[in-house]
Amino acid sequence: MPRTRRLKIMGESCYYHFISRTVGQEHYLGDTEKERLLNIIKFYSGMYMVKVIGFCVMSNHFHLLIQSKPEHLYSDKNIANRIERYMPKLAESNIEDEVKIARGRAKFGDISEYMRSIKQTFSRWYNKTNHRTGYFWGDRFKSIWLQDGESLLSCLAYIDLNPVRAKIVKIPEDYRWCGLSYRVCGYNANGFLSFDGVFEEADEKPESLLVRNYRYLVYRWGNIERVTLSDIESGKTTDTQPKISDEIYLKELDRRFRIPAPELLSKRVRYFSDGLVVGSKIFIKNAYARFGKDIILKKDRRAHKIPLSDSLYTLRQIKLSSP
Repeated sequence: MPRTRRLKIMGESCYYHFISRTVGQEHYLGDTEKERLLNIIKFYSGMYMVKVIGFCVMSNHFHLLIQSKPEHLYSDKNIANRIERYMPKLAESNIEDEVKIARGRAKFGDISEYMRSIKQTFSRWYNKTNHRTGYFWGDRFKSIWLQDGESLLSCLAYIDLNPVRAKIVKIPEDYRWCGLSYRVCGYNANGFLSFDGVFEEADEKPESLLVRNYRYLVYRWGNIERVTLSDIESGKTTDTQPKISDEIYLKELDRRFRIPAPELLSKRVRYFSDGLVVGSKIFIKNAYARFGKDIILKKDRRAHKIPLSDSLYTLRQIKLSSP
């Protein structure tokens, strides 16, 4: 049976919710894998004509909420620069410049190519790192076309509430691999995440105000008890899904969803309790040399910059080798 064609709207700005699951829904994504996947998403979000609105990486699937940008917004010079950075073989070829631009524009504007690049790059890395072969992802990714405004906002909140519903954390900000945590902990200084389409005139309002307003909506919706149709049919009348507790919601409501500076700082310095090594890049490299064979797995041997400082790095995801 032929596959259903995707809804891909050309020539105008559109919003999409992508969902992709591991093969057999196996829980392959640990801390290291989640961080790697997020970095790959960041890389390709700079390559393709998209803006990321939200994300959440779970142990067996990930969500990605993006805005696709129409091609006419990008000049030939912009496309040429992207080709130079991301497609060096095409850039160095003897093909005429007009043809190069046309090929680059077609690729960078294709959301299916965007997701294929993310998934394929990650699966190749995972299989190589774990001496594995075969498929990593299950069926092709699911995509949902969303209207801006309320639909987009509801979807974004649903994505950020995933780790709460999965009983991993009590509030979304405590889960490192979701968009709300990324915003609250100050990692969005580079503008990786956008509120375009979520709030009116988002570009004209301070990021801190937008985050505060968004937190209110997430906590309000996350505090509501949900009863599904299957619950009703089975005779259940109370919510069986974990939610943000009344106590936490009322506490945040009382302080108008402002996070005090000491509490905010504690969220940002989790590297000092989550990591195994913290220091300069040279210090990290020395740690590799001393402990690389016994403690630090090969896939973890990367220095991750800490947002609090331009000179501090950390090993953020550590798994001890089997004895």
